Order: sequence, then C-alpha cells, then structure tokens
Amino acid sequence: MGDNMDIDGDMGDGDGGDQFVCAQCGGAANQRCTGCHITFYCSRDHQKQHWKKHKSSCCAYKVCSSPELGRYLVATRDLKPGEMVISETPLVIGPQSVTIPICLACYKPANSKYACGKCGWPMCNANCAKSPVHEAECTLTAARGAPLQLPPNCYNKPYPIYEVVAILRCLYLKQTSEAKWKKLKELEPHEEARKKNKRYEKDIDTMVRVIQEFLKIPETVFTTQEILDVCGVLNVNAHDLPVTPTPVMALYANISILEHSCINNASKHFDGDYRVVIRAAVNIKKGEHISINYSDPMWGTSSRQLHLNETKYFICKCVRCADPTELGTMFSSIQCPQCTAEQGGYLVSTNPGLGPESQADWKCIVCQKIQSHTFVNAVTQSIGEELVRLEKGSVEACQSFIRKHSQNLHPNHYYLQDIKLALCQMIGQSATGQGHEIFNLTEKELLYKQKIGMELLEVANKISPGISRLRGVILYELQATLAAYARRKFSSGEISSDHMRNVMKEVKKYLLECIQIFSFEPPCLQEGRLATIARLDLLELETFLDSLEQKV
Repeated sequence: MGDNMDIDGDMGDGDGGDQFVCAQCGGAANQRCTGCHITFYCSRDHQKQHWKKHKSSCCAYKVCSSPELGRYLVATRDLKPGEMVISETPLVIGPQSVTIPICLACYKPANSKYACGKCGWPMCNANCAKSPVHEAECTLTAARGAPLQLPPNCYNKPYPIYEVVAILRCLYLKQTSEAKWKKLKELEPHEEARKKNKRYEKDIDTMVRVIQEFLKIPETVFTTQEILDVCGVLNVNAHDLPVTPTPVMALYANISILEHSCINNASKHFDGDYRVVIRAAVNIKKGEHISINYSDPMWGTSSRQLHLNETKYFICKCVRCADPTELGTMFSSIQCPQCTAEQGGYLVSTNPGLGPESQADWKCIVCQKIQSHTFVNAVTQSIGEELVRLEKGSVEACQSFIRKHSQNLHPNHYYLQDIKLALCQMIGQSATGQGHEIFNLTEKELLYKQKIGMELLEVANKISPGISRLRGVILYELQATLAAYARRKFSSGEISSDHMRNVMKEVKKYLLECIQIFSFEPPCLQEGRLATIARLDLLELETFLDSLEQKV
C-alpha cells in the first residue's frame, strides 16, 4: 500500500466529521489521509479500497532529518515537471518588516481617514477592522489601555511599528491554536547565528521593548525568549507574498523546511488565496531531495553566497556553488589580464565553495596564471557601480554597457546577462501587452533581440532549468521575435510556406512551454497576465497555421 497510507482521526481545530465526505462511498467521514491531508474516509477499510485510485495524487514527499541539513523533504515517488508536491495555507500572514502603513486586513495602503475603534491601527473601513485576520494585534494592542495613534505625516513611507504585527500574530497562536503554535515552534530560529551578526541584540532593543514596554504585554503572557524565537523564525523562514496590494510575508509550516539549492528541482507559486504551491520544476526521481531556490539564479556565486549567509545563515554547497564554472556558464568569470582577447582566457575561482568571506585566488582557464581575489573583486565592484548608475529604461545605454564591458567580462557574466534580459524585454515590449510594438522593429533590431534571447535561453536552461519564471519570460520574448521576423520574411516572399510553417511550429513549441510555466501563476501577477496573453497568441498562431495548410 505504500509508506504514506494512513489515516488520522484528528480533524483539527473545530472541524466536525459531518463536514467531510468519504472518497470511497460518499458517506460522512471523520478520518483524514495523513499523506495528503485533503482526502477523507469513513473507515480504514474504505481507505484501503480507495488507495489504488488515490495513490497517484497522495503526498509526494516525506519529512527526513540529518545532523547536517536538519529537516528536509524527499520525494516518495517519481514526479514530472509541473506536478504538485505541496499545497499549503500559511500559519501566519503579516506586513513585511519594512513597509508603509497598510490596512491590516486587505493590505491596501492605509491613510488617516479610518482607524480601528478598538485598537487604533489604521484600516480601510469598519469591515476590515472586524476581519478575523486583524484579531491578534487588535486584541493585544487594545489590552494596553489606550488605542494606537500614528502621526499624520507617517503615511506613504516606511513606518517601523508595523514590524511588530507579524510577530504579534505568531505569538497569538499560543493563545488561540495549540496545533499551529506547535508547528511554529518546530521552525529553526537560528539563535546563535543571529547573536553573531547582532540581529538578536537588535531584536531585544526593538521588538522586545515594543511588545513589553509600549504594548505593555507582560512576561507572563509571552516570555522574552518566545518573542526572540518568533523574531528568528520570521527572519529566516518567512516568504514574501506577492499577491496582495502591498507585498506582505507569510509563514508556512512545511514549505519552510524545504531545502535550498541554487540549481533547484522545484518551483514556488502562489494563488490568490495566499496558498503556496510547490511543483516539480524538472523530473524528480523517488528518493531525491526536493529543493527550491532561496536566492536569485541571475546572481553570481559570491552574491548568492553572501545573500544566503546574511539571511539564512548557511553556506550553500550545491553543485553550482561548488563548480568554478557555474555549470559551464562562466557566470562570474572576467577576462584574464595576461591573455589576449583571441586567446579567450577567463578567470575562475580556485575554491568557490568557501563562502562569502573567501579569499581564494582565481586562475585562468587558458594560461593557468593566478590572479588575487582582490583584483577580481575590484574589477567586479567597479563595473557593478557603473551598472547601478546606468540610465533606467534606455536601450542605447544598455547596448553601450554591453559593448564596453564585453572586453572585460565573459559573455555569460551575470552583469551582461542582467542587461541582456532587460534589453530583451525593452526591445519591442512584447510582454507588456501594450500593442504590436515588436512589428515596428527594424530587421536589425529583430535579429539583435533574437540573438540575445537565444544567448539568455542557453544560460537559463543550465542555471534555472524547467519550470522557472526566468525561462518563461525568455521563451515568450523569443517566440514573439521569431514570429515577427518570419512573418516579415514570408510577407515579402523571401521564405516559402514550408519554411514559414516550420518556423511557426518552433514558435508554437516556445509558446506552449511559456504557457505551461505561467499557467500556475494567479492573474494578479504579471506572470499570470502573461499566460493569458500567450494563450491569445497561441490561438492567433493556430489560426495562421490553419490558413497555411489550406493554401497547400
């Protein structure tokens, strides 16, 4: 029957058995599958009878642990790209630590027009003030005896008091949901690491003082250690939630123990109801660790390592971080000063896995000569500062940057890839859905966009394979460019119907993959809107292909 087949008679907080239906017989059910937690049965016998049907959709993972990794997830069966691994609602949602004043129910920007009559927190209206999601900070703030009063000039700019809201909502679970509080306490607060980087001390001076002195919540209600643990859990485990009017953060029980890899095999998606869904990004074999990327695939190794060390308190040892060439992409390599351009000598780190404080030398792949990390850092920092100063939205400035620094950087260097990605989206503006600007491009511009699109896709296939937003954007831009160029050539009689048909089949392949990638995104996100645009493009393409067939 498999390791995951079991049932749980505990329906959780306030769930009655008469609310659920047995998947086998349709009768009232009061026992839940402990694998997926979403299928119910009236008895163990009916679960056994239903297992053959349910097995393929049941829990795709199990929780394991080791001294090195702590808790992590392993696939319990083979998974195909796009297949769901986990779907989970948050334990807690709350404002990000740095945010403008927002309504604490719908998360729209707040103003001084309305405040909750009970606690004083700014809200949209009375309906939002009565929302259950606002209960924690409302109850705990009201208990201080005087409502909160924000100064009139604090709106539309970050206001520090909002950092305490998510902490209060976590702490409130101690009083309202024993099960959720237990799950939260299982998450790692990384106390020792936070003490080393002074974050722990900062939390004592700020959040502990706000809660105990300003909100007047005594030690007998929430201990200092509980407050600090919650600060650590949020600091390390919270996920940005991009589906609200103002971005907020959310804490998930199982998602938070997903392992990190810079070459992740799973992807993270959100729906409009704050639920997070983890899907296989590539084929995952039974027994393989399931991982997501906590960092940005478009950053070089040193930048990713620094970010992970500062925010997650570990040094990544994944295959990409351990490889001086970053999977053969040379993503962080600069030109060797001892080699000519014709020789193609580029520097790679002699020990990239040492972490952000590494002082490892760099070695040329051609002449084998050593260059100091100081030299490489100086070159990289100088070009990075120039990139920051680059005129935003200027195609000419981006192209000038590429021409200038292609002499110093490998063509796949992350600075050049960053600019190429921006250029690919700016030239023709195909992904904005603002009309048909791409058809107004010159032939030279179309060929240039096609060239950088192919270069980007080749790298993305290595550093962010399968279902990834990076590949989805590149595929959309590339198909739009190929289609526009081919239609122009076909209209002028420069290519045959057969040639045109073959090109459009390639375009269709790119479109279908783009749609698959972005079909998992909600319409409130740019990626979800792009999926809608891509589907319309596909309908238009199929109509065009049909018209070609009719002319044969």
